[in-house]
Amino acid sequence: MHMGYLSEKAAYLRGYVDGLKISDKNDEGKVIARLLDLVEEMAASIEEVGDLVETCEERIDDLEDFADEMSECCDCDDDCDCDCGCMDDEDEEDVEFYEIECPHCNEKVYFDEDMLDSGDLVCPNCKETIDIEIEE
Repeated sequence: MHMGYLSEKAAYLRGYVDGLKISDKNDEGKVIARLLDLVEEMAASIEEVGDLVETCEERIDDLEDFADEMSECCDCDDDCDCDCGCMDDEDEEDVEFYEIECPHCNEKVYFDEDMLDSGDLVCPNCKETIDIEIEE
């Protein structure tokens, strides 16, 4: 079934009813006119949903293809020379954090070595600068 099928059927029905010269001056004519309006609106809505589903299916296919490409690279070993970056995580050293009590708000805060070396420590709680002396 193609996407315009329901709209075509609704248009055919509208033309058929118009050909019968049903008047919307009486109750039966009013009901038929409102039902035709409803059928046309429903057909348009269903076709819109169908378009959205089609778009979603295309995106899902793209994501599945991407996931397949990424999973093909999961078997890299130490000699891997691919550009996937899968070995990057293994090369990183564990980051060590240091606990410091903020002299302004007395909350415990944590900084890594790079932050300590920079000397610009700001408490995330009270936003005050923390001055520390690093002992070797």
